Amino acid sequence: MNTQKKLAKTEVKLNRLRAQKAALSFRVKHQQNSERKARTRTLIQMGGLLEITPLPSICNINLGDDLQLDHPEKSATLLGLLLHISDQISETTLTNDLEKFRKIGVNYLKKNAA
Repeated sequence: MNTQKKLAKTEVKLNRLRAQKAALSFRVKHQQNSERKARTRTLIQMGGLLEITPLPSICNINLGDDLQLDHPEKSATLLGLLLHISDQISETTLTNDLEKFRKIGVNYLKKNAA
């Protein structure tokens, strides 16, 4: 086999590998994008649940406040409050009371559904 044929076969193989690499890269980016969207959706939903509670008003947080840029003291207060609440709940208590907490949440949502 002459050099030209070997070079042509090698180029074909190289092009196939490049196509495989591009397809894998697309899959990885798509998977990362899906994971990012799922994470964002969960964070938004948790924020919506937090809004239902009195905690934002306790921390003097108003809808529209930019907690990162304009009001870091409000976000620090809310975080401290949440950490304090988390520290007060032992794993044993949490395990035993999860059903009770779920029922409280379901009842509240039913009563206050818009």
